[in-house]
Amino acid sequence: MMEDDIADFVQQADEIKTSGRWKALNEKVHCLADNNNGYEAWQVQVLAALCVQNFSEYLALKKAYEDSGSEPSLIAWRARNLLEISVWSLYCAQSTENTRVFYEDAGRDVVGIYDAFTKWGKNTSQDDDWLGPIDGAKQDISARAASEGIASLEGAYKQVRDAAATCKIGEHYRVSYKLLSKFAHPTAMLIMATPDIEKEKLQKDIFYNEGCMSFVNGFGALEGVLSVMLEYPA
Repeated sequence: MMEDDIADFVQQADEIKTSGRWKALNEKVHCLADNNNGYEAWQVQVLAALCVQNFSEYLALKKAYEDSGSEPSLIAWRARNLLEISVWSLYCAQSTENTRVFYEDAGRDVVGIYDAFTKWGKNTSQDDDWLGPIDGAKQDISARAASEGIASLEGAYKQVRDAAATCKIGEHYRVSYKLLSKFAHPTAMLIMATPDIEKEKLQKDIFYNEGCMSFVNGFGALEGVLSVMLEYPA
């Protein structure tokens, strides 16, 4: 990757804030929160949450990059978070149906955690006093989902790689995720690597650029769909 490319995405990310686009998008979110303009509350909630996460992860990425003491793995992890947020932003911006899938998957994520603990509890012969509260919590969230028109929280959730493929960026996601994942946690490659200050500096630059690119892409998708929702009532 050329240095000019790195500088380009970093500059684009900086300009989103300095140009007023960041503030304008926040105002769009607040406007739709106050008046849904005919759209469902859950749809606005999903898009607003994606905006918040995109902003906060970008600020965390920037802080880590500017801190000379930060390790490349921290920047890679933040960049990988932004990559996934950008995929979900593009995916939800495509259609109301996609946004609904993502909204319902929030419940499936929680059920998946309960199921994992239940499986562990049964495999380790835990008694009903241990298993009962988990089952009760699972029933509670299923009941809340049913009250919102969600028939079931059972089954698989949408994989981020599948969402990326739907958005026609499957190959980009695959390569970027593979790269960032190799540095975001202690892989054998990372553990066995010989310390090299110059190499680490280059890694930081590349990961920061990746994160800025994802932030820009996610921001653009959210900016577009929120603008349409404000201009054209449902």
